[in-house]
Amino acid sequence: MKDYLLGLDLSLYRALNDFCGWSPILDRLAVHGASLGGALFMGIISALWFSPAKDTTRRRQTIVIFLVAVALSLVLNRAFSTFVPFRYRPMYSVGAHAPSFEWHADQENWSSFPSDNATYLFAIAAGFWLISWRVGLLFAAFATYIATSRVFLGIHYPSDVLIGAMIGITTSVAVNREVVRNLVAGRVLALESRYPAYFYCLFFIALAEVAGGFPTTRHIGVAIVHLFVPYDDTRHHRSPQPISLLLEAR
Repeated sequence: MKDYLLGLDLSLYRALNDFCGWSPILDRLAVHGASLGGALFMGIISALWFSPAKDTTRRRQTIVIFLVAVALSLVLNRAFSTFVPFRYRPMYSVGAHAPSFEWHADQENWSSFPSDNATYLFAIAAGFWLISWRVGLLFAAFATYIATSRVFLGIHYPSDVLIGAMIGITTSVAVNREVVRNLVAGRVLALESRYPAYFYCLFFIALAEVAGGFPTTRHIGVAIVHLFVPYDDTRHHRSPQPISLLLEAR
């Protein structure tokens, strides 16, 4: 069964990656599509936060909690990845077709399994779903597009994004409970009415971190890790190369 699943995973990866380089339009959609995520996320959050519809308090509580859930889902993803065997990204292990233009993969030298990108996006989609199924479905479609693009470009196997998505959805749904909303989000929102200027300053800083995939937080985290792990540690490292040099040999 294990061999069958691994073979299926590889077959699905190759089926998608075979289209890479076939069309410049597809290639650019795959490479640059993720840049739309931050704007889409911020636009939806703003619309939901300031919407005049009923249940404003509950809606804002859910937003606060699912922002926490997104961060927690990424922590769980990285923790889980340390307990499973390290997996090189497919572009480095089995090769990948190159896009039709020069492109360099930009990611940390972390295990491919599970995909933190999928975890992050689907945790957000699940959070939106808890507020509005239409908004959740919209962002889930975007998350699926980005996750598929990662496979298309050779950054992840299909199983990487599937398990990552499951971690994100499960965490977001599990954390968003009535008791948590009242205990945590209720206290946070109390600050909004008492200190609105300070609240929105910190709130938009937090939103910027989430919208960008926690860039500052990740850099600080990596720096802390490298206080204990040398930068030249090669156990989990494969030197990055231009994707044009990583064509698959079949």
